[in-house]
Amino acid sequence: MQSIILSLASRYALSTAEVIQEIESAFARQLSQWYRQEVMVFLREGMQLEVVTYGPRNGLPVQHILDLPAVLSRNQFTTILENHLAMAAVIKQVRLLKGFERRLLWGEVVRNRAGDHLLVETEIIPDEPIIAICPVNRIGLHERHTGRFQPGQRRAFHLRRIEPVLVNGTPRTKVILDRVSKTLTENLLRYYLGDAAHRFHFRCLTRYVGHKSVVLTTRRLPHQVIIAVDRELQERIEVRIVKALP
Repeated sequence: MQSIILSLASRYALSTAEVIQEIESAFARQLSQWYRQEVMVFLREGMQLEVVTYGPRNGLPVQHILDLPAVLSRNQFTTILENHLAMAAVIKQVRLLKGFERRLLWGEVVRNRAGDHLLVETEIIPDEPIIAICPVNRIGLHERHTGRFQPGQRRAFHLRRIEPVLVNGTPRTKVILDRVSKTLTENLLRYYLGDAAHRFHFRCLTRYVGHKSVVLTTRRLPHQVIIAVDRELQERIEVRIVKALP
């Protein structure tokens, strides 16, 4: 059992403690549903699973130890365990990546079918490629049919949301991007300002996608930065200098 736990930990990017916890909770939940009473599962010393049911008898709580092999076939055992661990791995990944929401991501378009969302290969964590989607309604009308999202092209996106989902019963991490957020305008300005970004204070007041973004700033932004953002978004960047941001 120890070698199995180590193998599962490696396969699902979980710690051994997390694998043990998921094993216990997975079978406790499944067996409780089957028996319609509370069932607890413990991984004891020697890596042996102990299954205990709790139920009333004559008004008193009674424990009864079950023989797991007699309750579950090998295939049932494997299916329950793999499904539960896969979901645990996805939830762990989502928690890790949640902090990156609203950031700028550069990604390469890998699929663009008419009327369907874009598939984009990107990296939220360096050197860890992930496939994200950009819904059609999250791309400006001015860009949808311009040939700017052909496979192989690299574009900037706003990381809108990360969530766990089931795809044909299989747990997956869903990464949703967009091209219409005013946060994308702000993040692109910071990107092109580079190391100097901390010296500027600005805010995208409003964005009329495909027409213009109105940016308030307390100091003049470099012209080449404004032009770079203009070209990436295919819309005018209107900059207004103010004494203080609202």
